[in-house]
Amino acid sequence: MGTNEVKMIRELSRNVKRFAGEEVETKVMEGSERISVSSSKYEAAEWVKGAMKRFDKLADESTRSRVMVNCGYNCAAVHKSVIDRAKAKRKKFESLDKYLESEERKPTRGTRLIREGPIIYQFYTPQAFAKPMRCFCSMVNALPANEIVSLTYCQCAKGFVEKVWEASIGKPVQVDLIQSAVSGAKECKFAIHL
Repeated sequence: MGTNEVKMIRELSRNVKRFAGEEVETKVMEGSERISVSSSKYEAAEWVKGAMKRFDKLADESTRSRVMVNCGYNCAAVHKSVIDRAKAKRKKFESLDKYLESEERKPTRGTRLIREGPIIYQFYTPQAFAKPMRCFCSMVNALPANEIVSLTYCQCAKGFVEKVWEASIGKPVQVDLIQSAVSGAKECKFAIHL
């Protein structure tokens, strides 16, 4: 496990405390002190799975979403190169429509877009990436195929997707998480409201 993953655990702790309070943070983060750069990715994934189970019992859906979306915003800042690539790709097209048409015709491997009016459905199929994986997120991609993590965790991806789209089209968007691969679906699905 790398330094970024340890930082992500600290960020989760900070956000849980900020939005759900110290008592919830203490319970959700139980055992996190044992996760370090020398921990295996499997150990970290299992800890995340347990932390999300605890979080689901301790906080309402709105609070859980706010915490995890903010974690996604932080992740987007850490992985700025993903946002920079999305912005550069978008700049190659004279209009948003041309960009979206191109993405629909020739999506990046493991992704696809479907437009329905002002909503874009973005799909990620981690098993179809150039290097197949369980999940794009390094915190949970070592989770065995027969195990799932709460959809609460994937609200982080919602925040990440939001930041990527806002940066690439230059205006705020609303994103809804519909399903995720690591939570039991065949692929991740987001609705981006332009």
